[in-house]
Amino acid sequence: MKIALKYFGLLADITNKKEEFFLLEESTIAVSLLKSKVENTYQELKNTNYAIAVNQAMASLDYIVKDQDVVAFLPPFAGG
Repeated sequence: MKIALKYFGLLADITNKKEEFFLLEESTIAVSLLKSKVENTYQELKNTNYAIAVNQAMASLDYIVKDQDVVAFLPPFAGG
């Protein structure tokens, strides 16, 4: 399975990337497991608050990511 990961704001600074592709052996994966895999790669993310969106929609941790999905890691927003 191939998915695109996109990082915004502080998260792009932590990863030193705005986008990357992950190749996974699983045919589907829950957002929670994907989050753990990414945090194992980028340890500093474990201490950072962020939200995750899949295909431009906010996703819960139990949402199932599928092949070719686009997963965005979003920093906290401030409104006004």
